Amino acid sequence: MKDNLKIMLLSSTGVILMLSVALWFFVLQPEQKIDEKQAQELLVSGINLYKEKKYNEVLETLQRIPSGSVHEAKARYYQGSAHMMLKDYDAAMSNLQQALALDNHDTGVMYALGVVSYKLGNIKLAKSYFASVLEINPEDQQAKGLMDIMARLERRSVAKPESELNKSELLENKSQQTNLTSTSKAKESRGH
Repeated sequence: MKDNLKIMLLSSTGVILMLSVALWFFVLQPEQKIDEKQAQELLVSGINLYKEKKYNEVLETLQRIPSGSVHEAKARYYQGSAHMMLKDYDAAMSNLQQALALDNHDTGVMYALGVVSYKLGNIKLAKSYFASVLEINPEDQQAKGLMDIMARLERRSVAKPESELNKSELLENKSQQTNLTSTSKAKESRGH
């Protein structure tokens, strides 16, 4: 009888402990729900800061949008774009890849990834991002033009390393780089 009483007492204690943990987990634990209204306000503020070219403030503002928010993809896009404008291409690549993982049909993100890939010296990857834009929107003239530029640069780099290019070819490459950056800025100013 004593053994049965001990078993019942231990079982009851175990049940009470499990119920206490469940109560804490489901009722008393601090709320971690995402406030989408606040996330949207942060996104709008971040986009306005981006338009004002306050890129460091963009990064601070958009970083406060939590993972899982419906606004996260757009926030990561603008963070990546801000990093790109600050010439921090590795950070830009990371944020833009996160944005693409969240919304894999966003041609603005693909376009920006193409530009960043180019800036990092990966012409083949840049070309593949522009090709992805064209798969979704075959009429995108900017992506077509940049694909042509990437193809020319790729052919030249295979044919001749940059150290062997003559002065006029180097100037043409510089001109194409400027065109790529200004085209990217124009696409962003239209709200991507």
